[in-house]
Amino acid sequence: MSKILPCMYQVPENASFAETVAREALEFTKKMVRCGILVLGVAGIVGCNSHTESSGSEATGNGRAGAATGVRTLKRGLPGEPQTLDPQLADDTFSFQVVRDLYEGLTAEDRYGQIVPGVANSWTVDKTGTLYTFQLRPNAKWSDGKRTVAAEFVEGLRRAVDPKTASGSAALLAVIKGASDVTAGRKKVTDLGALAVGESSVQIELERPAPFLLQILSQPIAAPVHLTGNAAPAIASGERNTATNGPYVLVTRIPNSLIDLARNPYYWDSTNVSIGDVRYINTESEATELREYVAGQLDMTFTLPTPDIKRISQSYGSEVQSSPILGTFYLALNLSKSPMKNSTALRQALSMAVDREAIAQYVMMDVTPAYTFVAKGISGYVPPEYPWSKWSRDRQLTYAKSLLERAGYSANNILHVKLYFNRDEGIHRIMVAVAGGWKQNLGVESELISDEFRVFLAGRKDRSRWDVARLGWNADYDDPASFLDVFARDNGQNDPGYESATFNELIDKARMEPLPDRRLILLRQSEQVLLDDYPIIPIYFYKARRLVKPYLGGAEITPMNHTYSKHLYWKNAS
Repeated sequence: MSKILPCMYQVPENASFAETVAREALEFTKKMVRCGILVLGVAGIVGCNSHTESSGSEATGNGRAGAATGVRTLKRGLPGEPQTLDPQLADDTFSFQVVRDLYEGLTAEDRYGQIVPGVANSWTVDKTGTLYTFQLRPNAKWSDGKRTVAAEFVEGLRRAVDPKTASGSAALLAVIKGASDVTAGRKKVTDLGALAVGESSVQIELERPAPFLLQILSQPIAAPVHLTGNAAPAIASGERNTATNGPYVLVTRIPNSLIDLARNPYYWDSTNVSIGDVRYINTESEATELREYVAGQLDMTFTLPTPDIKRISQSYGSEVQSSPILGTFYLALNLSKSPMKNSTALRQALSMAVDREAIAQYVMMDVTPAYTFVAKGISGYVPPEYPWSKWSRDRQLTYAKSLLERAGYSANNILHVKLYFNRDEGIHRIMVAVAGGWKQNLGVESELISDEFRVFLAGRKDRSRWDVARLGWNADYDDPASFLDVFARDNGQNDPGYESATFNELIDKARMEPLPDRRLILLRQSEQVLLDDYPIIPIYFYKARRLVKPYLGGAEITPMNHTYSKHLYWKNAS
């Protein structure tokens, strides 16, 4: 059973650090109570179900960690277990982090997040903006030394949209001609608008102009499949000597412990990959990750434990990196069953009762509260907001209570909800704050249910288990459609089960609109429909925060928060 509020993180290497954190945790609790969020009082009204974690180990490859071979190893924190290392199946943050080191698409990202040539060294676009032709590098190879050919990229795209693959990210490729029909089973995978022209050219035909295609093709979903007789990448099952085409190759994987990578000597740009060995260490929690960084066991962290941010900044100021990114933390409301299914009033009441300002300031420590789904910062786009977002807090709560009564709930008919989330200290604090606010302001009783991350990824798809689930979305490309398409028809990421003919009609019109300004207007209208229907509760916009040792260079926080190991280097390396 997880704790309601962790009150202290011990860092043995620095006693004053731990003492300070304890004081700040106490002050944090006082602030939460002042804001009407009864953190400690929630214990009486919140249940917590825990599930046992599976154990076991898996080793792959025939190499060993860099430390054992005398080579300096980059040690990166990963406070959760990747669900998969299959590029077409990856759809969680931890999987993406490792897969991006192992595979490369036709295009790639530089250290600042800008699109640059990847396996394709050049491309052309016809005058309609719907036919792209990519030329592959003659020296692009797999880690087994075999040349990367055009048919392997076509096979990767086909596998991604094949309904048999059931990729959660398939909708990302919907701009490719025939992709949606293939995913829906209306067409064969060979009908996809992707064609190999000889061994060195890939042609991709689009349904409509989509300038963001180049960003999409840099994502893991568009990685090639090595044609060696196996339909799926061998890395998906952790087989030995798996060939990859990116800057690194898998050496060892021990689930819930570590993942070792080594430089791919056949990678076309291997001479510019400075760091030879990378170890991802599953720290299991943000607190453990911090302790290991302070102890010198990590060179960079994945994130930071929220209660410690102030003290960390004071003690390790020059090593702290912090920047807003294009992502939104939100709650999904289960529209497949009661009580959420047929009551917009109830869903709006729950949304209004969440004190986003308090959570942003006191729980997540200086992030931006979200009253829209599309994150702020998308180029050229001004998202709509809830009209009540500017109301006083008292007016918001008064109206929320009236909506709850309209939905049929009162002191004599108390609403009970199951609140589902992955096991994580920071997320747990947010869920406690949400449940506390609902109890304090609306009298709602919440049962908190948490699972280990990999279990949660499957559990969120089982709507019989929850009424409200915590989710997050990071942009795959700099466009509002990267967010809004999540709730379009047939999107595998639509966990609330939201269906709206009006929303889908606007999305469809935006997809076909050739004028950029008019397209953004249509997308804004579609987001307004989404907000008015209340299938979700946006909470705050993400901010990336981490620690990086001063001797490690090349670590930049990009708008999409992608940090590739190939861009990192040891400063003053001899």
